[in-house]
Amino acid sequence: MRLSLADARALAARAIQLTAADEAEVLVASSATALTRFADNRIHQNVAESDTHVSIRAVLGTRVGVASTNRTDDESLARCAAAALEIARYAPDDPAFPGLPTARRISPVNRVSAATRGFDASRRAAAAAAIIEQSVERGFTAAGTVATSDQAVAIANSHGVDAAMETTDLRATVLSMGDGAGSGWASFLAADADAFSPEALGDQAATTASRAASPTSLDPGSYAVVLAPEAVSDIIDFLGYVGFGAKAFAEGSSFLVSHVGDRVLDERITIRDDALSAETVGLAFDFEGQPKGPTSLISAGIASGPVTDSYYASTLRLPNTGHALPAPNPYGPMALNLEMAAGDAGVMDMIASVKRGVYVSRFHYVNVEDPMKVTLTGMTRDGTFLIEDGRLTNPVRNLRFTQSAVEALSHVLAVGRERTLVGPGEGGATLVPALLLEKWAFTGQTG
Repeated sequence: MRLSLADARALAARAIQLTAADEAEVLVASSATALTRFADNRIHQNVAESDTHVSIRAVLGTRVGVASTNRTDDESLARCAAAALEIARYAPDDPAFPGLPTARRISPVNRVSAATRGFDASRRAAAAAAIIEQSVERGFTAAGTVATSDQAVAIANSHGVDAAMETTDLRATVLSMGDGAGSGWASFLAADADAFSPEALGDQAATTASRAASPTSLDPGSYAVVLAPEAVSDIIDFLGYVGFGAKAFAEGSSFLVSHVGDRVLDERITIRDDALSAETVGLAFDFEGQPKGPTSLISAGIASGPVTDSYYASTLRLPNTGHALPAPNPYGPMALNLEMAAGDAGVMDMIASVKRGVYVSRFHYVNVEDPMKVTLTGMTRDGTFLIEDGRLTNPVRNLRFTQSAVEALSHVLAVGRERTLVGPGEGGATLVPALLLEKWAFTGQTG
């Protein structure tokens, strides 16, 4: 059973008292999640899970140990605290460790929806049926998910940090597969289930699948592209993964290195991380209990700097932007609520301005080839179309690409005026518009 917010906060405080270290930090994450999965136009899986995870970070001087448990009685907490302390005793000294942070004011944000909490198995089944129906009406096959999450997170430390918050969200996906190798994809993410229209989601995917039937080949080359928000989300997510974090910046592998204050992208591009936005999901504080807020990363193409946590803020002598991940982790601080500023163009206006190019609904299986240039390699999927003389014409077989995101975002022709919240993965979201880019390098077909 998911703990109440008060119980999660009390559990974190209790675990602090049981940790005999110079400094201690406790993270409590208690969640209730549910998932309905469908394929071949029928529901085939329905699962629900509740769990409470407690992670204890013990500090001895500049040595740190972390242990975790999902047992919440005092005896189990004491064993977990002792394990963290024992790990700290054998951990190497880290002279750069600044100690755990002190308490700072956290801006209150309401991320709880009664509608999401009430989106039970019967409502998930009804939503799945409504999504599927849009494909069935066209003679297509649908597969996808409808999932909800209800979470209470509490963080406490021995310096007075006492941060706690509840969140809910609903995520849904659908892949519609039609005749002639046509396929279409659509996804949804929001804190409030009242914003969810399963019929509209199913229609979006099925309509794309219908238009994508019988795709033709396209020669490799560099083409102007109109990227739908799903595709833009992948680019922004990878900028965050390899470029916007302080660890990559400190290690010299970020494209921001030696370029803070310089123009690194097109002036039409403004990117920030904003966990307080009314349009996003997730926590208003990081996993050290430090406040998040709007953090500028790219302003009209000019680099502002990386996101930090307490460790890298001290190391780089920068402000702590509140972007710590749970300790320990190999990534350092990470921007989880990236957003790109909207422009003034409509998608159809973008298409109308292209003599010959490609419309991309989304990317798939994207990986990093060169972190310094954020060179990405992957493929298009579920709705790729040729643009000729300002209109969408033939569907195109999925294309492979290898392209520097930094280079591509340095040649922007238009930015969409509407933005979509996309969830690259659990715990994060990007709020992005469509983009018209001058060139994108396609290297061949996928099959």
